[in-house]
Amino acid sequence: MKGLFRVGAVLVMAAVVLTGVPAVAAEPSGAPGSATFDGRVIDLGKSWQGAQSCLVFAAADTRCFASHAEADKASGYRRDADPLVAQTARAQGAVVAAAVPACGSGWLCLYENVNGGGRRLQFSDEYWHYLADWGFNRSTSSWRNNQGASDGGHLSLYNLTSVYNCGARSYALSMGSYNDQAYAVWG
Repeated sequence: MKGLFRVGAVLVMAAVVLTGVPAVAAEPSGAPGSATFDGRVIDLGKSWQGAQSCLVFAAADTRCFASHAEADKASGYRRDADPLVAQTARAQGAVVAAAVPACGSGWLCLYENVNGGGRRLQFSDEYWHYLADWGFNRSTSSWRNNQGASDGGHLSLYNLTSVYNCGARSYALSMGSYNDQAYAVWG
């Protein structure tokens, strides 16, 4: 058992050294919707205060960044290593692949605008979150689910008795008639 613990600790240390992502060990920000950003705690339910991308590690642990590139680095995302981008490029060409929204492995990403544009809010745990806590109520216009092959995400929408399914390893560049209707996410 001690050997397994040592191996796990070594793997975590190696991941931090290789990716340069010590932020994963940062202090949790507190209640749902509170987040760390630029060295301070902010309440996303009131204002994103310049943040463009937020990663929800747990309800009480959200970390925000001034750019998607910073968040991508923190989540370990690299477009050149994204299997969906590569698969889309092979099947449909580089122009279509360029439209695939960036989203780190293991995350369900919600975007404020169509085509993966605007602010981005990312989730990786399996329970319902009310988007109002993160200042994202009725703000989802596109999404990408980059979680495991059998790990679908779900959105609860206003005036809909069933959930909107975000298929595993897929994306929608537009929510169509469901644009800006999501009030909760599972993912």
